[in-house]
Amino acid sequence: MSRALASFWFPPPSLPPVSVHALTNVTGILDESTTLVCSLTPTENEITVTQVTWMKKNQDGSRSTVAVFHPKKGPSITDPERVQFLASTLDRDSRNASLAMSHLRAEDEGVYECQFATFPSGSKSASISLKVLARPTTTAEALKPAPTLKLQEVAKCISTGGRPAPRIHWLSNLNGSIHETREPGPQQGTYTVTSVFSLVPSSQADGKNITCRVDHESFSEPDLQTVTLSLPYPPEVSISGYDNNWYVGRTDVALTCDARSKPEPSIYEWSTSTGPLPNTTEAWGSRLLIATVDMNTMHNVTFICNATNPLGSGQNQITVLVTGEMSSDQEARVEQDGPQGWIWGCVVEMIAGHRSQISSAQAAAGVG
Repeated sequence: MSRALASFWFPPPSLPPVSVHALTNVTGILDESTTLVCSLTPTENEITVTQVTWMKKNQDGSRSTVAVFHPKKGPSITDPERVQFLASTLDRDSRNASLAMSHLRAEDEGVYECQFATFPSGSKSASISLKVLARPTTTAEALKPAPTLKLQEVAKCISTGGRPAPRIHWLSNLNGSIHETREPGPQQGTYTVTSVFSLVPSSQADGKNITCRVDHESFSEPDLQTVTLSLPYPPEVSISGYDNNWYVGRTDVALTCDARSKPEPSIYEWSTSTGPLPNTTEAWGSRLLIATVDMNTMHNVTFICNATNPLGSGQNQITVLVTGEMSSDQEARVEQDGPQGWIWGCVVEMIAGHRSQISSAQAAAGVG
């Protein structure tokens, strides 16, 4: 009796799909280190890696070899001083092909391809884009403009060694103009950007703060550099000393020409709207000393002060109204000292008061 033997065919178990895991966009800093992550997944199936290859795409479309690992021949790296496989024993962990790159250069930027040659799944690959940044260094300064009322540079901001080129903006409510230049930086592939802020000097802009703002991809927040402007401007004049109580025979009065300017005025000129100064007055720099208030020569007289510095002149005027008559005591003093004597008395009092202020300041500072 014979028996028929039945044969059965069982298909081999299917293998899970194999793929390459990679961080597709990587950012590195010039002269620092970064890692190009690339590995084969899953890791538990029966897949044999026969070779790992890293290629870099060139601008002309060609490719250049960066690193190769062969299970029998070992690693072959174009620039072994800066590039190495992250896995210390790639022959035991050939599915981890991540590359560690140090001392990054501008020319390292580009698109890399991580390739796995496997059996029996064939070739698998993934592309990784590496961007190399360089942190710029920024300085800002206020410039010393010429003593002229023309458009000129008053502040400068320089951001050096950035990759890509840093972006500069000025934060200010002043009506100025901006001029920017760009040139190669200190390292290959970097840029230096210079921005200059210009305006016509004025008292309104003098002492104001303006801020240079630098934005860059390597910054977590903008770099802000603030400078204080120091600008020249012509005199702006006001006159003080008249208290609306000038009566006939009054003495010990004076008008002061208060000039606000940079630099300070070098010339003060006193006059009236009708001609020369009354003979009972004496011009003493920024002050006009009045020996005796007189109805005939001072009533309804407009006094003018003109102050001048290297940028120009400024003037103001005030009209004096004289009322009443002087008392007998005031008459006696004028007769005794005379108008010119009273004027020199005022000068002596001014000098003595100035010395007293200096002595008080030295005492407060502890100067002997």
